[in-house]
Amino acid sequence: MNSGNTAALDATAAEAAACDAAAHTAYAKVTRRIVPFIVLCYFFSYLDRVNVGFAKLQMQQALGLSDVVYGVGAGIFFWGYMLCQVPSSLLIYRLGMRRCMAAIMILWGLVSAATMLVTTPMEFYAARFLLGVTEAGFFPAAVMYLNKWYPADRQSRIMSLLFLAMPLGMVLGGPVSGALMAGTHDLHGLDGWQWMFLIEALPAVLLGLLLLRMLPESPREARWLSAEEAEAVSALLDRENARKSTRFLTALRSPVLWTLMAICLLFNIGNYGLVFWLPTIIQSTGLQSTLEIALLTAIPYAVACVVMNRNAAHAERTGERRWHCAVPMFVAAGGMWASTLAPHNTAVAMCFLTIGISGLMATLAMFWGLPGRVLAGTAAAGGIAMINSAASLAGLIGPILMGGVKQWSGSISVAVLVLAALMLAAALLILAIPRRLMA
Repeated sequence: MNSGNTAALDATAAEAAACDAAAHTAYAKVTRRIVPFIVLCYFFSYLDRVNVGFAKLQMQQALGLSDVVYGVGAGIFFWGYMLCQVPSSLLIYRLGMRRCMAAIMILWGLVSAATMLVTTPMEFYAARFLLGVTEAGFFPAAVMYLNKWYPADRQSRIMSLLFLAMPLGMVLGGPVSGALMAGTHDLHGLDGWQWMFLIEALPAVLLGLLLLRMLPESPREARWLSAEEAEAVSALLDRENARKSTRFLTALRSPVLWTLMAICLLFNIGNYGLVFWLPTIIQSTGLQSTLEIALLTAIPYAVACVVMNRNAAHAERTGERRWHCAVPMFVAAGGMWASTLAPHNTAVAMCFLTIGISGLMATLAMFWGLPGRVLAGTAAAGGIAMINSAASLAGLIGPILMGGVKQWSGSISVAVLVLAALMLAAALLILAIPRRLMA
């Protein structure tokens, strides 16, 4: 090899090293600047979606709602959410994610606050449906936005940070919601559940107003990145996106997309069944205090925060994703099954519910790193929306399934066993995903 070629190779190696160093520095800044704000926004999105589970402890009796009516009302959110997923995601991709995310947050905050005014089952159904319509685009937009910043090999860890919003929604949301309902009951003639809906909706409106100031549209528009850092991140993403499917119609023909949708449907039936019925499951062990029940709901999700991030960190460090995604779901199914063995022992039931919920959340974070490994552009916008539509359908099925099985069998434990079976099916289907997509 002549000296000219050697010099060229040395220059190329030096340029690659400089690019890697710039990207490393850039991602440290990106993670500090944009991820905490998006997690905070998603936290309130999730809280405003699931706080009806805490409101149920007062609301059901105040409005005279049956278990089935409550289940339908909790789940009908997902009809609006599901119907608007794909069109809203494609529109967001065209119009710009920041402006649409801000508008979405303000609208859902107003609708969530208005839930305090419902007095009949039909009004309850309407409020929940409209909340689903207004929230529909936020999660796909958040995932697409993060895909514009992070390459596939970094996404599992970032998704585990994003999904901190879900367990935190239960860790903090449970005690806060319980305290609000207990502390504001009959204040100015309103029930505690009404004040809870109003107070917990206000942050969404305020964060929506702040979002345009806090989030740049892309790395090249981030003033807090140097030109070298922005170019390093953009070049890395451009090279990766060139290997992905970018056409939505092409993605629709891929069996991988439909497999991901099936997995998402199965484990989210379990997820949303638990989210909306966990206070009732805990109550069935013999507790009656609203505040005690709300505090106990925090325990499984607090543990899940740690388990979810440790699992994602280990997967990133080892490069193995297949078993890091499937094994926690097997654990979730086992934990749910074991929790039914002592239905009137609060301590034992909480122990196994904690194991089950931790496994479920660990898989959830790993799973949402997968779409970004194969999709980009409009394929990512439409494909992520399609997968999230399956989660929306699960959100509709889960609460109704729990309510129906409980009413039919007379036991909440039988309903939990149904969720465990669905989680087991999801774990088996995860193992059917081609290994090359999990590498």
